[in-house]
Amino acid sequence: MENLLKNMLLLLSRGEKAALSSVISRSGSVPAPANSKLLVDSAGKIWGTVGGGALEGEVQHQAREALASERPSVKSFDFQSDKLESAVQICGGKITVYTEVIFPTAQEIAIYSTALEAIRSSRTAALVTAVQTAYSERPPSGPRVLLGREGVLAGSLARPEWNRKLSEKAKEMFGQEDPLYLELAEKPAGCQHLAGFLIELIHPAPALVIFGGGHIGVPLCRLGALCGFRVTVVDDRAEYADPARFPEAERTLHSDFEKVFDSLEIGPRHYLVSVTRCHTTDRQVIGRAAGLPAAYIGMIGSRRKVKLIWEELERRGVERAALERVHAPVGVEIGAETPEEIAVSILAQIIQTRRDKKPGINQGSIRL
Repeated sequence: MENLLKNMLLLLSRGEKAALSSVISRSGSVPAPANSKLLVDSAGKIWGTVGGGALEGEVQHQAREALASERPSVKSFDFQSDKLESAVQICGGKITVYTEVIFPTAQEIAIYSTALEAIRSSRTAALVTAVQTAYSERPPSGPRVLLGREGVLAGSLARPEWNRKLSEKAKEMFGQEDPLYLELAEKPAGCQHLAGFLIELIHPAPALVIFGGGHIGVPLCRLGALCGFRVTVVDDRAEYADPARFPEAERTLHSDFEKVFDSLEIGPRHYLVSVTRCHTTDRQVIGRAAGLPAAYIGMIGSRRKVKLIWEELERRGVERAALERVHAPVGVEIGAETPEEIAVSILAQIIQTRRDKKPGINQGSIRL
């Protein structure tokens, strides 16, 4: 999202318009994640994705048409064909995409610059967009508003009551990942219509904190950054906390493993992994991490090592319930042996936790 916002602002600051396609609903097995977006400029350059394949081409065409007509559109795609030679994907689901034209107005620039600022300052915001529906000829004026926990941050919808109602709904969603499409009844000139709105949560990227800059920390940092995590690497040895060793990391910290927690603000979008050089330093990390509200905590080691460290931490006053949250031994079981394979197994477990998926095969993608 941050990269798309940066490019959106770059286009708007140059006085250029752009087409933005957003997934507003999906059901069944579809190729696009819930918060997928695709941005197209007047020259045809593309940022983002709505899932690739034939769908991507269809949405790109939808975006080019919107730029030419300067009108928004809503289009649904059905992937329930049972023919392998079908021109579209045969995943088995349905998806609806809203494509709009973003013009270089002061309000749009203010909204997207404020959204980008929120991400960079690790704050969550909600972007509410008025969507053209089958019930209305064109979107209500005042197409979008950016909301924070404290209220309106930038922009405005056409009606004050919409700002109020949608602000209340957005506050209920601040801990969620997926967007929400909803409709509000309105009665202009004695007629009832439905105004559609897309509420999207704009979160800072999830943070991966790797304790231990050794042979596993290096590939884990690389993979974490590749998967969209803001990576921090901590080690108490200067040579293993060298930024040159971790070019993909947002930051590297040369610090004592226990004391570093005094400078870390750990929240529900943090994923912590202890892969330090020995049992003592892993115990130090877990002793400080276990009671924190992180989304995920993991520690490398054998079951015997885990048992001994847990017993020691309980003697030191760490509650068993806090230790039971820790994934140890860390990683999913794939028979990993090399540092790179172990890093893959760890990140797979982190992604599994982030997406709230249970271990096992991807049942949602198999339909016989």
